[in-house]
Amino acid sequence: MKIVVMSDTHGKIELAEYIIAKIEEIDLLIHLGDYYPDALALGKNMNLKVVGVKGNCDRAEIENEKVLDLGEYKLFLTHGHQYGVKSNLSRIYYKGLEEGCNIVLFGHTHMPVNIKHEDVLIMNPGSLTSPRGGSKASYGIIEMDGKNMKSHIVEV
Repeated sequence: MKIVVMSDTHGKIELAEYIIAKIEEIDLLIHLGDYYPDALALGKNMNLKVVGVKGNCDRAEIENEKVLDLGEYKLFLTHGHQYGVKSNLSRIYYKGLEEGCNIVLFGHTHMPVNIKHEDVLIMNPGSLTSPRGGSKASYGIIEMDGKNMKSHIVEV
């Protein structure tokens, strides 16, 4: 299974559409908020299954966080602002553990993160439209094959 992870597109999806068109065999697009309508548009325009959460700038009536069960992997999705991710990742990591998840995905900071801590993947795909902190425009890819999983950040 190949998952593309995006966040913080803020109403600008042209680059996201261009990128998605070049990636082969996407099974799922995850959008981590700030601008949830972008997730819906990308799903429709690119004919993709989409799962998303609400960000701090969203007005959409959708959940702030979700747990997604994909068999061997359980994912905790949130925008991250309610977990203080600009300061540190402790709260979001422990929330993921509390939910029984081995993958924690968040956005909000516009800066990419792709780390493993005690068998838990913690990923922030960064932002395609307004990267911060010296980072480049970016998104994430997670590939799962049974008990094998790999993840990486792609800079644009």
